[in-house]
Amino acid sequence: MCQTFDVLHKGRWGACGKSKMERVKLSLGKDRSVVHHIIDTAPDGWTIEVKPRNRTLEQNALYWTTVHQVADELSIDGQKYTPMVWHKYFKQRFLPWSIVELPYGHLAESEPSTAELTKPEFSEFVEQVMHFYHSNKETI
Repeated sequence: MCQTFDVLHKGRWGACGKSKMERVKLSLGKDRSVVHHIIDTAPDGWTIEVKPRNRTLEQNALYWTTVHQVADELSIDGQKYTPMVWHKYFKQRFLPWSIVELPYGHLAESEPSTAELTKPEFSEFVEQVMHFYHSNKETI
C-alpha cells in the first residue's frame, strides 16, 4: 500500500511505486513533531541529512545591496562593471574553488555557490566584500 502525506502543506510526496520522490527541506524550530512524523513514516532506504542552515534572506539582501553599491560607485580606469560581474569576481576572489573529476579522467574547476554557504560562511564572505568596498571606494 502506498502512503502519501503532506509536508508543511507545500506539496505531496509519495513513498512507493513510481511516485515522484522529492527532496524535503525543513527548518528546525521548537516544534519538531513534523520532522519526527516524516522520519517515522519515511520509506526504508531514504536518508536524513541534518546540517546548519544556509545563508538567510537578510544576509543575501545585504550582500546584493553591497554588490550594487560597488557596481554603481566603483570603476577601474573609467570602466564600470555590472553587479553580476562583481558577483563573479567576489566569488573567485574570496571563495574556494574545487576540482571535480569528470568521466574519462577529465578534471574541471567547480565554481563556488553562495547559496550553499552556511550562515557563518556567508557572513564571512559578506564581510570580505564589504571590506573590499570600503577599502576601494576612495582609491579606485
